[in-house]
Amino acid sequence: MKLLVIDSGTTNSRVRLMDGDRIAASVCRSVGSRDVAIAGHTEVLERALREAISEILSSNSISLEDIEAIVASGMITSNMGLMDIPHLPAPATAAQVSAGIVERIFPAVAPKPIHFIPGVKTGFIGEAELSRKDMMRGEEAEVFGFMAHSGDAAQEPLVFMHYGSHHKAILLEGGEIKRCSTSVTGELMMAILQSTILKSSLPSPAEMRPDLKQVRTGLAIAEAAGFGRAIFSSRVLNVMERRDRQEAAGIFLGALLSLDLAMLNDLLTPDIRKLVLYGKALFPSIFKPIVQERHPHLEITVVPEEQSDTLSAQGAVSLYRHYKSGIR
Repeated sequence: MKLLVIDSGTTNSRVRLMDGDRIAASVCRSVGSRDVAIAGHTEVLERALREAISEILSSNSISLEDIEAIVASGMITSNMGLMDIPHLPAPATAAQVSAGIVERIFPAVAPKPIHFIPGVKTGFIGEAELSRKDMMRGEEAEVFGFMAHSGDAAQEPLVFMHYGSHHKAILLEGGEIKRCSTSVTGELMMAILQSTILKSSLPSPAEMRPDLKQVRTGLAIAEAAGFGRAIFSSRVLNVMERRDRQEAAGIFLGALLSLDLAMLNDLLTPDIRKLVLYGKALFPSIFKPIVQERHPHLEITVVPEEQSDTLSAQGAVSLYRHYKSGIR
């Protein structure tokens, strides 16, 4: 079974050629929902996807007739994507998410139906407080991609922590998405690094090599005096104490970790024994030891960044199989 799987987010869109569960080829374009919002129309995204599909087909010497289906997840299903599909309410299983798949042809992309995987919203049943309400688009495919290869462990209570432009904690119980909580930690980090006075005191994320001692200090300041005070402390360390930018980065990252730790603590229950960290490698590398110190009972799995990058495609394949079996 050959599928084309589209993972379209805020800033990037990937098209992958799947041969069964194997990624045979991948093409990426630096276009996403942000570009649709800026342009005010979907043509920029349609063109990027059309070109990516054409490239992946021609480079693998196949035609669209050789492809069983096109499956898409992520922000492509939002009001800033190709098709705005309502979120499914949690609790949601893989079977329920796959049953919500919507087929639609977009001739400007490909003359073949695209199967859009819906996102999931949590906390919207009953009279829940705003603080318990959240949503996801794309992470549901990643989570079910991981769970599809987890065997019996997929039924155990666990929390996923996703690290990207947004950081998201997702609670699963019995294979169902129950709750999630989102922080704009990744976008906030980039905004601070690019548009505030702290820019001169901190290295770029790719250059950061944080020392855990400084990370713990930044976290402690954030918990005692607040996030804003903690991130400014990175500048104090660099400018007034003449410490290098790597040490300042540790303080800065510790402050950011306080946001993620608060999300995790809100979702943890006594029954949860497992935590899975996946996405960009920087944050899992410092979050894991901090969480181990505070929650020693948790079994923590870190999914390597290269493997994290494939989870959405594997999840899309798994959800499409559920969908296909349900319409027979």
